[in-house]
Amino acid sequence: MLLSVIIPAYNCEKTIMQAIKSTGVYSNNQIEVIVVNNGSQDRTEELVKKKARGQKNIIYAESEKGVSNARNKGIEIATARWITFLDADDYLINFENNNNLLKELVKCSEDLIICNYFVNSSKINLYSMTNNQNDKIKVIRQMLENPTKYLTVWGKFYRTDLVKNENIKFDNKLLYSEDSEFLLNYLLICNRLVFINYYVYKYVLSENSTVRKYNPQLAQEYEKAICKIKEDLIEYPEFESSLYIFILMQVNLIMVHNVFLSKNALAKLKKICNKDYIQEALSKISLKSILTLRLLPFVFCKYHCYICAGIIYKLRVIQNHYK
Repeated sequence: MLLSVIIPAYNCEKTIMQAIKSTGVYSNNQIEVIVVNNGSQDRTEELVKKKARGQKNIIYAESEKGVSNARNKGIEIATARWITFLDADDYLINFENNNNLLKELVKCSEDLIICNYFVNSSKINLYSMTNNQNDKIKVIRQMLENPTKYLTVWGKFYRTDLVKNENIKFDNKLLYSEDSEFLLNYLLICNRLVFINYYVYKYVLSENSTVRKYNPQLAQEYEKAICKIKEDLIEYPEFESSLYIFILMQVNLIMVHNVFLSKNALAKLKKICNKDYIQEALSKISLKSILTLRLLPFVFCKYHCYICAGIIYKLRVIQNHYK
């Protein structure tokens, strides 16, 4: 078996059949699809079980609630040489006919394959964006400094034996950035990676997507993930400056998707910026590193001008609303 596609499934009766079809499992016996139901209350179980009865390469499984539990269960079951992850409301692109990609999977000797993807109709070409593609340390730095584009678990292919032998799992205590943490842990132990100039994944961003919904616990959960990733990288000083940028980028998400959608936003901004891990990042990172459009609020936070930072975040909330 060449490829195991792991799909965590939760209340996805409207999209799960399209996700399965997009894998090419119906036309290629070297692909297995593992759908892991984690507590669905709709017809997801019924639909997948019905399809699995007629296709030996479609496997239905169950796990405890949570996307991390589902993905970990899928890893346990996977038997193919490579693993890739697909969310149930997204889909793979041209897998039914993309023989070139499958040939790459057959001949590839690297430990990680990274491909391009779409966000709705927007192309994200990681192949052309990435400098020093053969230098793992520089790639990890670039990923940490651009987490929204790079640190996603999907659109990538992982060696099954490496994942299992090194016991790399998704942390089921993390509700956000669990995929970033998994990918970073895999990157730290893999030897070689390769970027391939194929578009293989379509991420469907809608009004119902998790990142678009207001969640009062989001700030707390993102902070938990930041601290876990900081702990993972504590023995890797070569990533220190990039880690600080990663932390500030995550705080950007907290501000736009949580703090500035709620009351007393400025007070919350000040409180978060006074936390130890933020103060460490702001004190150690150079002014030059944050003199960019995306990190501009932290120029003001660094010098305690929270009102100016707040104005920028409020404008970003408005901009995000009209995307």
